Amino acid sequence: MINQIQMWDKINSLKAELEDLGPLKPEDEERLWKKFRLEWNYNSNHIEGNTLTYSDTELLLIFDKVGSDYTGREIEEMKAHDVAIRFVDELSKDKNRDLNENFIRELNKIILVRPFWKDAITADGQSTKKEVNPGEYKKLPNSVRLANGEIFHYASPQETPAKMNDLIEFYRKFADDVELALKPLWLAAQLHYRFVRIHPFDDGNGRVARLLMNYYLLKNNFPPIIIKDSDKKNYITSLNKADTGNEEAFLIYLGEQLIWSLEKSINAAQGLSIEDEDDFEKELEILKKESVLKERVKVKKSRNAIKVVYENYLGSLLEKIDDKLAKIDPLFAEKDLHIWAQSPINSTIVKSPGKNLEYVYQQIFFDFYDPEKFGMIAGYGYSLNKPILPIEYPDLNDFNISYHWKAYKNAGINAFNLGIEIKIYFLDYKYQIYINGINDILLEKLYDSSITETELKNIVLKISNYTLSKIKFQVENLMKNN
Repeated sequence: MINQIQMWDKINSLKAELEDLGPLKPEDEERLWKKFRLEWNYNSNHIEGNTLTYSDTELLLIFDKVGSDYTGREIEEMKAHDVAIRFVDELSKDKNRDLNENFIRELNKIILVRPFWKDAITADGQSTKKEVNPGEYKKLPNSVRLANGEIFHYASPQETPAKMNDLIEFYRKFADDVELALKPLWLAAQLHYRFVRIHPFDDGNGRVARLLMNYYLLKNNFPPIIIKDSDKKNYITSLNKADTGNEEAFLIYLGEQLIWSLEKSINAAQGLSIEDEDDFEKELEILKKESVLKERVKVKKSRNAIKVVYENYLGSLLEKIDDKLAKIDPLFAEKDLHIWAQSPINSTIVKSPGKNLEYVYQQIFFDFYDPEKFGMIAGYGYSLNKPILPIEYPDLNDFNISYHWKAYKNAGINAFNLGIEIKIYFLDYKYQIYINGINDILLEKLYDSSITETELKNIVLKISNYTLSKIKFQVENLMKNN
């Protein structure tokens, strides 16, 4: 641990270096504030028991999403604390407004949001419950049980108003001190420590203490101090030392954290990275959690995956399309349907191209060991109508379903033909359906994703309307030319 002289030298040196670099570029200031904002919100709330992970904190505050199950109160308080940080930042820039009790009450009201009940300990150490009213000073003692079993008593409810008044008077006495202006950390530390000793509210005192501390630092053009949850033990120990009269230990502890913030600020001003060693893991967690915004990739293409898709959705969809397009048949003299599969299986029964939708089913569900249903494969040896050697299934990549109508009846000698092609692609982790002439994908799904009835109806509607529009276009051209 550094001593106080070394701490001040380091802080003054870093602050001078930061000032020499001049104002940060807007993009660097934005990334630095985002870093401070996320670290401040995450760590300050975690110290008080909030369980949101760092990645979920970022998802919540940046994307307004949460990747896991948390209590409504945890989510509410994380968002409220972010509002409090913005409030502190704005007020720190207002040189005409200074710290007062109303400001402190408002901070507590912001972070706690609304009244609630919480577990508590009476003055004689008995467990109880009490209602927490945001922004109101405590009406009952808020003693705490220490790790050694002893009860620590903060200021009593009766003492609290006077002690809060004393705190404000103490702050005003030193806030404008010319010499102290060079060392705002000292008064920031005093604000934090003296406020915690009073513990004026029923809940949120630790968060408010850190907000007050950073308010004064921001007001004096210093970056905020971030107390890391991972360093909570040292943080509490330094407070305990201050309770025994060693306030220097708490000041030095905060100084070490301020040095971290100043170094991050200098890196940002120089356009350098401001990431921590564990930020790589944090970003990986965020990427993992972002799957709540999209479907998660789990199933790779296989013949079995395609079978499931066909049985549950694709077979029904193709039948609905076929039934709809069959209503066009009476307008033409003749209709052909040809279906090709890439890398098709050709047997004595299943031949390419197919002439009806049964061909799609046969290609997907083809069973080499059921020749009565699917036929024997030329060039392979059979014994008792079974393949002698194992046969590998060829990869199934796509289907091309081609509808072709010939001779539009109502056009006489100008009878025209019409064709459309529906293409189904089976990619590694998803499948797609297109129709020629339309660049947009009609359907794109993961292999384990469901298709709603509405989606099915919309696909059939798009294909039938597209086909109808092609007929109308031809008819209108003929009418213009006659």
